[in-house]
Amino acid sequence: MVLLVCGVAGVAVWATVIFFSWRWIRLNNQADYDKKLLSWIEAAPWSDHHLVGLLEQNPRHPRLLNHYLDIAVRREDWPEALRRAELCIESAPRSPRGWVARYGALHHLGRDEEALAVLRQALHRLPRDTEVATVWANEARGRGDWPEAVRRFATLRRLAPQRVDGYEAGAIALVEDGRAAEAEALISEGLERIGENWLLWQAAARLAGRLGKQEEAIGWWEAMRAKFPSESAGFLHGAEALARAGRAEEAADLIRRAHDFFPGNKEIAAAVTHLAPGRALTQEG
Repeated sequence: MVLLVCGVAGVAVWATVIFFSWRWIRLNNQADYDKKLLSWIEAAPWSDHHLVGLLEQNPRHPRLLNHYLDIAVRREDWPEALRRAELCIESAPRSPRGWVARYGALHHLGRDEEALAVLRQALHRLPRDTEVATVWANEARGRGDWPEAVRRFATLRRLAPQRVDGYEAGAIALVEDGRAAEAEALISEGLERIGENWLLWQAAARLAGRLGKQEEAIGWWEAMRAKFPSESAGFLHGAEALARAGRAEEAADLIRRAHDFFPGNKEIAAAVTHLAPGRALTQEG
């Protein structure tokens, strides 16, 4: 009896070892194949013909299908993007990429009722996906339905509290809904949660400007430059805020400094003369 139990246990152990070894080898082989596939894609990433050849060998590979879809989206060929989005959904119905692209293609084709139906279907299938939730929130924003946009962006923040747009776009929706104080409180909440993201500081400055608080906006841009000196937006938009507040000389001085710090930045180069009333700034390089 003891021998029988030991024998059964030994078989079970060996079966477990064999199973996990086989699974490990399979996963490693798949990872190696995916790396090769990525290099094949990058050989001609813009080419439909190249992608079709790869898809003939790998008709249901999600990375290939997504890239094939992205080519049509980038060239704004919406009928073809719609066809490719449907291929993606058929292959990977739990992936948001196909659903979002299908919605976008239908919307660009003017088939808004169908687009909305697709988006509702995506929400039903992927209720916790942040990409789908973002598109859903922006759908209400695009229609100017501000109370609904406020609700949808709140849902997005619950699903993805680290996303900047949940706070920035959510705050804009609150302002448009006549709830400016709540919008400012929301940006403050975002800064507490993800204050290491410079985009939240930009959002705070933009909100202050939107509310007509120009001096407060200037202060936010200044704080952003101190905390994130490598971000050109703090200089460019900070100078614009100074100019709007009637502080033209300070705006000119700031944009001159920005031009020194970011000599290759085209937006700053274009702002050099616009933000120096009465005189041109010397440009180097």
